[in-house]
Amino acid sequence: MKSNVLVVTRKDLFPTDHGAAVKIVRTAEALSRLGVDVVLCTDDRRHYHVFRDGAREQHDYPFWLRWWGLPRPLALLRLLLAGFPLSNAFLYFPLKDASYRRRALHLARRYAARAYLAEFPAYAEPLLAVRARLGGRLLLCEHNVEYARLQAQLRRLSARGLRALRQTELALCQASDAVIVVSEPDRLQLAQDGVPAGKLVLIPHGVDLQAFQRVRPIDVRQRHGLSPDALLLVYHGTYSYPPNLQALQFLAARVLPLLEQRGLAVEVLAIGSRPPATPLHPRLHFIGSVADLAEVLPAADLAVVPLLEGGGTRMKILDYFAAGVPVISTSKGIEGIPVTDGVQALIRDGAEPLAEAIASLAADRARAKALAQAASRFVATLGWDAIATRYAELWQQPTPEEVP
Repeated sequence: MKSNVLVVTRKDLFPTDHGAAVKIVRTAEALSRLGVDVVLCTDDRRHYHVFRDGAREQHDYPFWLRWWGLPRPLALLRLLLAGFPLSNAFLYFPLKDASYRRRALHLARRYAARAYLAEFPAYAEPLLAVRARLGGRLLLCEHNVEYARLQAQLRRLSARGLRALRQTELALCQASDAVIVVSEPDRLQLAQDGVPAGKLVLIPHGVDLQAFQRVRPIDVRQRHGLSPDALLLVYHGTYSYPPNLQALQFLAARVLPLLEQRGLAVEVLAIGSRPPATPLHPRLHFIGSVADLAEVLPAADLAVVPLLEGGGTRMKILDYFAAGVPVISTSKGIEGIPVTDGVQALIRDGAEPLAEAIASLAADRARAKALAQAASRFVATLGWDAIATRYAELWQQPTPEEVP
């Protein structure tokens, strides 16, 4: 990279306890270890963040800049009137709130940033304005094909809303210098939608390999009062995200009873913020967020990912692979990760097949170990530093004005 990096993205990054936040923050940390400053501009009008050598600092915007921009309620109203869904409006505020442009331009000038990264489509909009003023090269990272994700998740999404989402996303992809996708299905979808193939670059999500390699796992069973003799299953996610909660409701109501019928003693450790108020099953334990997943995950016997809905690449799968925990997942749960059933993981759909797979691996530890070893080899090249290097190579390509 020839310059510092300016990232425009969502606000809910700290604590870093959900998949999108992990991807955004770990990418910024890794890019900064390449010897540049990485500046994060979010919806926060008071503060921004600078990463240097992997460490984060929080800074204040100038007083005059904090108060510049459309009030949030008015920006939200403009989005709703344009057809954008309320539940995900926070990802589209830059389309109606010009304060993003002002703040992004201020930071690009102050930190001499000419490499730009939009995390999610709408965050490319202010960076297009910055690029027009200062030059540079803009990468748009697609965590999912967003319009397709929302079409699948929001049953009441209107035709007008879908049209607004799709047209906005594809226009911003077309306007960016390169579009990073995290899975082959996403690349194929955007190519089918008319985004030039030359702009689409597949760079998967990464995983913190070093954290899992250096950490000393804690005694999870003793800490949380779990049976020392039971098979320990693990799952992690944010439970305010409906597909995660639905997955554990399905596990509790359909899968665990089948395991009990087989006489298999099981405990489930459910890690993550915003757990449900009502317990789902006596053997399913919500323990909230943890400071370091690498301390906890290796204690599990199996990771079970019974997702039925949702979009994007399942970063939790990569965590389990890095932790050396054998994985059993639904097709939806491992979507976007190019693994082979029976090699790196077992892929089963339906309560009975999931229960059978869990019981099978519980009885065949050699097979479980072989799966975990193959999965470890799969993620060996997906450390965040390696991922960041691939981003940097894209910024080093010439901008249109530099091409003879």
